[in-house]
Amino acid sequence: MASTRMHFADPHPLVRSQYSSTASHVCDLCRSRLAGLIGYRCDACNFDAHEACADYFKKSITFFAHPWHALGLSRIPISSTGLSWTCDLCREDCGPGSFVYCCAQCGFVVHPLCTLLPQVIHSSLHIQHYLHMVPATGNCSGCREALPVWHYRCGLCAFNLHIACVSGSGGGGGGGGSGGGGGGGSGVVGGSNLGNRVAKYLLKQSFKLAIDAATGGMASAVMGVLPADSDDYS
Repeated sequence: MASTRMHFADPHPLVRSQYSSTASHVCDLCRSRLAGLIGYRCDACNFDAHEACADYFKKSITFFAHPWHALGLSRIPISSTGLSWTCDLCREDCGPGSFVYCCAQCGFVVHPLCTLLPQVIHSSLHIQHYLHMVPATGNCSGCREALPVWHYRCGLCAFNLHIACVSGSGGGGGGGGSGGGGGGGSGVVGGSNLGNRVAKYLLKQSFKLAIDAATGGMASAVMGVLPADSDDYS
C-alpha cells in the first residue's frame, strides 16, 4: 500500500509517488517537473510536490527582505485572473493558482524559490568584499544595464550586480536580473521565465555555496530537483 502524508498546502492525504521519466507533472511549490523523481500527489486537487520541496518549504517563514512580519505560504486564488500579483524580490508575475509566501498585513509577496536567494554572497567580479542583497536603484556594474529594486551591492565600493551577473556569466539585464514563476497543478501557469532565471541562478556554484552556508545544507535537496535545462520548467 502506498504511503501517504498530510501537508498544509493541500487538505487531503498526499500519496507518495514515483513519477515516470515521461511524466508531465509539475511541482506546485518550485514549478519544475517531477519526471523520474519521487514526490507526493493529490488526485482530487491535482496537487503535486517534490518530496524535497514538501519537506523544505514551511507554512510560515522569516525572510530578510521583509523582517517585520512572518510570511505564510498560500495559494493565489485561480479566480484572481486579471489581477496583478508580482514577486517583490524578482519582479516577475505570480499567476493565478501560484503558491507564494506573503505578508497579509503589508501585501509583500515572494516566490518560494526566491526565498532561497542568499542575503550575502561572494562574486568573482568583486573579490574584495561580500555583496549584500538590498533594495535600491542604479545601474549594474557588470552589464551596465538598469537594476531592479532588489540586487546585490557592495556599499563600501558602490558596486552593484544583477542577481544573474553575480556568477560572472552576464545576462542580468532586461527583465530585472531575476525571475520566478508560479502556477497551480490545475494547469494555470504564470511566470514562464522561471526556468531561465531564478532556478538557474540557484544552481550556480556561488549561489549553492551561499545557500548551503545559510541553511546548513538543508536546501540542497531542493536544488537537487531543479533541472538546469529550461525546457524542464513550465
